Amino acid sequence: MQKYNLLPEHLNFNLKNFVEKHLNDDINMLSFKFKSIEQTDFNANLVLETILNIKKASYKLPTLTSNYCWLPTKSYEQSSSELTALYKSLLYTGNSVLDLCGGLGVDDIAFSKVFSKVVSLDADEELNEIVKYNFKKIGINHIERLTVFAEDFLTKNTSKFDLVYIDADRRSTANSKKFLLSDCTPNILELLPQLKLITNQLLIKLSPMIDLNYCKSEIENIKAIHVVSLKNEVKEVLLLVDFTIFNSTVIKAINIINDQNIHEFSHSNSFEKESKNSNSNEYFYEPNASIIKANLSANYAQSLGLKMIALNSNFFVGHELIENFYGRCFKIIDSFSFSKSSLKSYLKEKEILKANISKRNFPINEAVIAKQFNLKTGGDQYLFFTQNNQGEKLFYHCRKI
Repeated sequence: MQKYNLLPEHLNFNLKNFVEKHLNDDINMLSFKFKSIEQTDFNANLVLETILNIKKASYKLPTLTSNYCWLPTKSYEQSSSELTALYKSLLYTGNSVLDLCGGLGVDDIAFSKVFSKVVSLDADEELNEIVKYNFKKIGINHIERLTVFAEDFLTKNTSKFDLVYIDADRRSTANSKKFLLSDCTPNILELLPQLKLITNQLLIKLSPMIDLNYCKSEIENIKAIHVVSLKNEVKEVLLLVDFTIFNSTVIKAINIINDQNIHEFSHSNSFEKESKNSNSNEYFYEPNASIIKANLSANYAQSLGLKMIALNSNFFVGHELIENFYGRCFKIIDSFSFSKSSLKSYLKEKEILKANISKRNFPINEAVIAKQFNLKTGGDQYLFFTQNNQGEKLFYHCRKI
């Protein structure tokens, strides 16, 4: 089904001039203005969606936005960012790559920089015309975009590829908090026998909500799992599958700051330091979100000689300042066993009326804490709430470094 009913001339519309003229206009007023009259030289729906997405996509998709490419909303929302796509392209080199679910083509653009041949599939013919126009606009001419379902392509295909990549559509289910590989379109698990015939290397992009142990139980030959975060927010989980090996799986936590600054930690790192118990801990640490998602907090704390407050708290303390810590670092102002009366007295004594509140492994959530102690959120005070392995509730007052 065609969403936009595009005509050939619609994609040639001078989007740059329109965006520069209307970027700061109210989108609802623009929508009323251009949808109320018949347009023949441009497609109002696609133009309005694109200008709305260009307003917010300069960090996520700088190449596409700076070249005034078309950004249909559904494909834009489901696409990788250019930085996470770049990271994926750093994992492989070769002659040919097959992308089973091309979407907006952001990953294809990144792959085109390291592979001489990129074959990209999508069943949406209208989207494919948009994407091919975008490729041409930014000067890429060696991505072959085909209108076909992945299952149909694999049934007829006889070519082999150095890499197959899949970012399957994740169908909503009754339990939306649980993500299963069988709930994807196409069904990744059903495709595995065919994929083994055409490649040795498979890269699967999954939701940041996916359970890592579940992935390992469902798919053999997982060489590595990369938990990828962008500025401390987990964006995607990557399964690197090598059908030729049966080694144990390496799990890596990745945090991307920019294209020149990518942090990485894995459980294969050698540990030279041991955690040191100290009663004079001066610093409080919260590891990056990718460390936590990858279940590498204990490994990371051990590698730095820091002490985990509890096995499931994901908070560390130490008496030394760790340079280039992979996460957030704070100077401890004070800490003590938590009770409502002791905290109320402390906040009154320190005249703390506003603070950033965080909790892990603690029975009261941040909103309730703020309400109970009449605290506004924000400012430069940081209050942490957790429990140790003995179940003792702890409070830390910190200043961010």
